[in-house]
Amino acid sequence: MQFKYYIDFIRFPYYRNIEIDTRINFDFPLTVFIGQNGCGKSSCLHALYGAPDRYTPYKFWFDTKVDPVKYYDEQRKRHSFWYSFNEKGQTKEVIKARIKRKNDPNYWETSRPLAWAGMRTRVDKNERDKPITKNVVYLDFRSELSAFDKYFYFGNLKNSRARNKQEYLRRKSSSLNNLFTGKKNKIYSSTRTLNEPIENLSPLELEWISYVLGRNYVSGISVLHELFRNEGYSVLFQTDFAKYSEAVAGSGEMAVVRLVREMLAAQKYSLILLDEPEVSLHPGAQERLKLFLLEQIKLKKHQVVLTSHSPSIVKGLPKEAIKVFYQNPRNGRFLISENFSPEEAFYHIEFPITNKKNIFVEDILAQEIVTGVLEKMGDATKNLFNVRFNPGGESVIKKEFISVFCREENTENFIFFDGDQSPDFPHFDWQSFTASDINVTYLKKKIKEQTTEDIRFSVDGGAKGGNQKQQLKLLKSYLDFYLTNVFYLPKSIPEDIIWNQEFAVNQIRALISDKNNEDKLIAELEIISDMKKKFAFVTKIILGDSNSDSILSVQRQFIQRWLNHQNEDFDTIQNLISDLI
Repeated sequence: MQFKYYIDFIRFPYYRNIEIDTRINFDFPLTVFIGQNGCGKSSCLHALYGAPDRYTPYKFWFDTKVDPVKYYDEQRKRHSFWYSFNEKGQTKEVIKARIKRKNDPNYWETSRPLAWAGMRTRVDKNERDKPITKNVVYLDFRSELSAFDKYFYFGNLKNSRARNKQEYLRRKSSSLNNLFTGKKNKIYSSTRTLNEPIENLSPLELEWISYVLGRNYVSGISVLHELFRNEGYSVLFQTDFAKYSEAVAGSGEMAVVRLVREMLAAQKYSLILLDEPEVSLHPGAQERLKLFLLEQIKLKKHQVVLTSHSPSIVKGLPKEAIKVFYQNPRNGRFLISENFSPEEAFYHIEFPITNKKNIFVEDILAQEIVTGVLEKMGDATKNLFNVRFNPGGESVIKKEFISVFCREENTENFIFFDGDQSPDFPHFDWQSFTASDINVTYLKKKIKEQTTEDIRFSVDGGAKGGNQKQQLKLLKSYLDFYLTNVFYLPKSIPEDIIWNQEFAVNQIRALISDKNNEDKLIAELEIISDMKKKFAFVTKIILGDSNSDSILSVQRQFIQRWLNHQNEDFDTIQNLISDLI
């Protein structure tokens, strides 16, 4: 997909409370800023608004006596941001900085490239690229209230003869009704016209509004007016069942009408900025709203950036689309992380993960190793998984666990066997077998080759020892599960993964003061070939006994050392986990 003057990234050398020198990459045409309240999402949206030519963040952020805008550090660096885009094959870099001009402390203008901010230097230090030329559409859905709601919640009765707001709205609604019915085209005050022309919602607008909201809208009339003192939109809806205005409609309906109309009217290649578009929409409507945005991107090559707290908006998007905002606990500034899966992003908005993925391993040491890797990958990733071990070992997992898991549709259960269970051939894919081989006898034979186990599959009774159709389906499901949900840890057994001879020797030398005895113990250790016995031997030296709890305690020391060094085996396990996400 080709985009015209697409902002590739934006970087913040120093901007509001964003962490110094933060960069946001835009690798997907729809980008979602997600995070807890007050973590800088809207601030970054305001910067993007001010990026194109003839736009400025001043519309949203300015200096006041209560909240003065301060310089950064003793060098008095200004608030600024810079971004990159491609124009006719050339990479352009533009910085905009807040520069006091005369008596205006909130003036923003392009500056010469700044090397300290990470920009390319020029031969002529004063040479600068022109800002990107983009039409910008900005909608803040927390403030997108209808004319009725604006007055009902925030209006006043000053200089009005009405006894209450309800009476005031009843009086003024007669003028609005005259516009909707066509009795009048204009309503006047003593000094000016109070409305824009009536607009009928087009068939395309009605089609998309109906799609997003999940109901059929037959017609709609919209008007921008000041009949209720403040400027706002009123809409008269007609559905299959009723006719009503925004006074009866939900705020979600009005928000969708505004969004759909603005998106459809926007010129091609626009920069669309949406602040919490899911407000007042139920999850199904939120999901369809996302699909509407993606369709408009495809049709009109827009670049869309939005803030959200909605799992329905984020779910299904690629990692490149998701930017997670959270606060740095050390200095209070806002950090922005990229390449999170939707599920990992949910962690940062404290959305509970009810369907965690389960990783089953053969023993407690494998559980400790996989859990340690998850901890290194971060809380957001660890939050997605339960790691469990089965005391019965690999045989029970193959015979009992997988035969149950394979019956589940979209199962979230995965198996990490020890490396010694890995066959010398790839897992079988029954769909690659010839048609004549897809029978109960042949598939049982292949499962035995795959697992080295005789596995009993329980199905309904039948004349020949069980329902053959059910048997065949279950055998296929078992092979499917093995193909997609069974993996292998590196090395033959978990002890092999974490063992380190040098670390073990250093532990012995730290504890044994007698040089002769020290050398004797190290020599004995080197002779032992069984890795489990090596750990038992070292544990006996360190803790004085070699029971299972003591061995595990020593193994945890080896695990920590292994996690800190992160060798190829660590990378292998981390990649397995990443593939599951």
